[in-house]
Amino acid sequence: MTTYKMPYLYSMNQLIRYHENHGYHFFKPFNVRFFRSRVQTLPPYKGRVFVTSEKSGWDAPRYYSVREISPEGGVSTVMEFQGFSSRYSAHAYAKAYADENFARVANESVHLPKVTAIV
Repeated sequence: MTTYKMPYLYSMNQLIRYHENHGYHFFKPFNVRFFRSRVQTLPPYKGRVFVTSEKSGWDAPRYYSVREISPEGGVSTVMEFQGFSSRYSAHAYAKAYADENFARVANESVHLPKVTAIV
């Protein structure tokens, strides 16, 4: 059975360092400027889920995406890119998603197995 454990990341700075130490470039200043991105300053939910926002143009509205960092350091989008029109709804979804899928065990963030009901 594959386990999906990784260090529990207590801050966005830790998450960014973890990501970059694995050779990825999602948070590099050029990429952030190009997409007019902003990254949440709150600690990541359950040590690995966070919210970003992007604008497609100078006068375009800002939309929000829920992201997840993998144990390998990569960042993926949960749901769809720019799937939320408000900061509040993105953070509410991110918290609920993290609570349902991950748990903190000691100093690790563990992916919870899917539970299927037997009928």
